[in-house]
Amino acid sequence: MPLGQASARKTDPSTSHEAAANVEASGKAATQRERCHKAVLRSPGCTAGEVDYIIGEQHVACRRLPELRQRGLIHNGPTRKCTQKKTNMMTWWPTEIPDEQIQAREGYEAR
Repeated sequence: MPLGQASARKTDPSTSHEAAANVEASGKAATQRERCHKAVLRSPGCTAGEVDYIIGEQHVACRRLPELRQRGLIHNGPTRKCTQKKTNMMTWWPTEIPDEQIQAREGYEAR
């Protein structure tokens, strides 16, 4: 499986592997990755729950954001309380923003 594509765990049933192959072949995963990437570029420091809200989907960002991270397009920053899920979640940042700028970003804690 190429880096940063939809996949299933080795222990997942065959139907999960078929679903991953189908979502890639249909182009749906690529479209979802593009929408998630644009959301992170527009709102650096957002959580997966917030990305789902931005793109109007559910349970998409938690699948596609790690694929974008594998491709080197985004990375994780500190965890914080998600405004949508109300739980602590990882934040997602464009790779162009170094970690030290993430920590120092004014108003970060207020998100």
